[in-house]
Amino acid sequence: MNKLSGFFDLLKGPLKIISQNGMLMSITAAVYLILYSITFILNTVSVNPFIIDLTLKTFSLFTARPGTPEYFELLAAIREDIGIFLGIETAYAVFSFFFQIFAQTAIIIIASSYYSGNNLSLKELILKVSRTWTRPFVTLFYVQLLAFGYMGFFFMPFLIASLLLTDHPIILIALQFILAILFITFYLYLSVVWSLGVVVSVFEDTYGLSALGNARELVRGKRVDGYLLNIFFNLVVFAILLVGAKLSLAMPLVVGLFQVVFVGVMSMFQFLAYSVYYYRCKNNMKISGGSVYSQISHGPVVDENIP
Repeated sequence: MNKLSGFFDLLKGPLKIISQNGMLMSITAAVYLILYSITFILNTVSVNPFIIDLTLKTFSLFTARPGTPEYFELLAAIREDIGIFLGIETAYAVFSFFFQIFAQTAIIIIASSYYSGNNLSLKELILKVSRTWTRPFVTLFYVQLLAFGYMGFFFMPFLIASLLLTDHPIILIALQFILAILFITFYLYLSVVWSLGVVVSVFEDTYGLSALGNARELVRGKRVDGYLLNIFFNLVVFAILLVGAKLSLAMPLVVGLFQVVFVGVMSMFQFLAYSVYYYRCKNNMKISGGSVYSQISHGPVVDENIP
């Protein structure tokens, strides 16, 4: 019951931060969501013709006679389309990554001003973001590497099961379902430290593996709260994506844009909640008398009763 109470306090904390810093939060959210939406629209408009063209050429390749000039022309055209498609998607991923970094950094800095009692101006926020963003950038880069490594590690059991149980489809489906549950459970568990590491990179003068190590120290005894946060946000995002998938056939661009905006809002709210979580973990470490690593913090440790 205490764990659930702490979890609900973590959800209420961001609302208090927003109420006190409404203008800065509104500007940050508006800039982030507008840029993110424009990038999504440009990506969708640019990619769709290539997908249609690639699909048509692929079907034509199946009917073309191998070894003929027409066959090689289609093959070259398909390779060219794939190269352009990958280039557009890479550019979209890079732009989205940087938008995410700047937005998350700004949000965490706004949260730190709430706890330190400072009134932050827009100019001060921009200056702090420009001086700080490289630290969460490096940390998030390491997080992505760890996530890819984790997915690669769990991919092997899926592959082995698929190869060994092809003649037993029911057993294969049941085993893959169990593996998927285990994969998601451990991923959400590990991502508590990963997400908090990004927050640590903004609050403290550290980054990369050092920030992740500090985050691991902080979550001792409070990991369940972060785990519940991850479950909550992922369930909400999954629900909106599931609803959008049913509506996307009628209005794909509109529904896709709505999903992008909603996921962006949830991402910002999540990092506000993780900022609250950081201070709670920090306060818990002080009270329990645990080891405190070397740091430069943007705000004081607050009383545990403050969400």
